Amino acid sequence: MSSERCDSGTHAIAETALARMKALGIPATPENYQVWYAYCAGTHPDLSRALDVLVSNRDTFTEERNAEIHARFFGGGGDQLSQVADTSHRLEQAISRILSALDEGGRESDATGRRIASLSGHLTGDSSLSVIQETVREIVRETRALLHRNQELEQRLHQSSREVESLRKDLEDTRRDAVTDGLTGIANRKLFDERLRDSMAAAMEHGTRLTIALADIDHFKQFNDQYGHDVGDEVLKLVARHLREQIKGRDTAARFGGEEFALILPETRLHDGGKLADRIRAGLAGHSLTSRTTHRRYGRITLSAGVAEYRYGEPLDQLVRRVDDALYAAKHRGRNCVVAEDGSVAGA
Repeated sequence: MSSERCDSGTHAIAETALARMKALGIPATPENYQVWYAYCAGTHPDLSRALDVLVSNRDTFTEERNAEIHARFFGGGGDQLSQVADTSHRLEQAISRILSALDEGGRESDATGRRIASLSGHLTGDSSLSVIQETVREIVRETRALLHRNQELEQRLHQSSREVESLRKDLEDTRRDAVTDGLTGIANRKLFDERLRDSMAAAMEHGTRLTIALADIDHFKQFNDQYGHDVGDEVLKLVARHLREQIKGRDTAARFGGEEFALILPETRLHDGGKLADRIRAGLAGHSLTSRTTHRRYGRITLSAGVAEYRYGEPLDQLVRRVDDALYAAKHRGRNCVVAEDGSVAGA
């Protein structure tokens, strides 16, 4: 099934969307209808590709899966969406002003051209010198007036272009802020979910492997209570920086929540994902944390981590539950170690 085969026209699209949903056993909730109307309308290419992959793999559209799809393509915070909508509206206005100025400039140039042609038509072989001089003066005045108007137009275009560039940057900043953890600067949970869904779809489409890891800073609450939140924040930033330095390519490091961090490792087997997680664990555990200003020693920072590999067709929440179970097993074994879902252990 492809979105290219959906009927066109608002009424036809609505009927086709409902028919698709019925055929796939999808309840006609407002959220599900929004997804499938967009699919049949062809307005969201990424959504269409994702749904085509799921259908071709004969995936079941469970309540959980439907909620994931809607959250991925239509979710988001109200304030952020409002800010994006406002910026987009201002961007549309700026572009409209540019198009209007260009259209106005074109009309004025055409009008001036017609006036000059008309003036030139007054000249004949029998025209007197005074007529020729007056005609030339009129042509010069028209030309200078057009030049002046074009200079004003150019200034308006420059101003509008600068505004468009500024608004474009605002949109980029809004998007970046919406998916970046404010403290550590790495991906937040929202972006983690987006990247994981994309990686799951790519793994199904191309038949590749996908592994994720979930890590937790050991005894972080006690550390925070003993040394204060400022030091705790520095620890969180240190761990995030270490994760970012160890990954590569299409890998994603994210703050999963609190003192938990996650890794998305496309085209990576369970064993290799476990080795990377243990390398990260060992790198942190091998250094003692010391204050740069007071030289106070805080001791070692250790991590416990779980690792799981994606199983084709499973919902995101199920994969996350399995890696969380592996993390729990690592905590249960005494912390400062990595446990894979197959029971293999690395580290202390």
